[in-house]
Amino acid sequence: MASASEAFKKFSIWEKLKTPLKVTVMTNGRVEDIFSALIFGSDPDAGLVGIGIPATRSIARFDVEDATFSVEEKRVVATRNESDWLVFEED
Repeated sequence: MASASEAFKKFSIWEKLKTPLKVTVMTNGRVEDIFSALIFGSDPDAGLVGIGIPATRSIARFDVEDATFSVEEKRVVATRNESDWLVFEED
């Protein structure tokens, strides 16, 4: 388990480097969506991560304020419980 500050540090690095990411959204243990995206902003005080989705020219914002984080070399996983996950991984 990692701290929120470690996760937001990784988000910041990915944003600065414009690192392409695969973002997987799991709800109730099922994959709801998968995006190829770039992080365009994050706010650790508000617990928010914003992504841009080039394929659709759209944006999404994720609230990870109450999440538990796992930070790996090329991946950050934010979980709220056993079945709701956000996975950010280098593409």
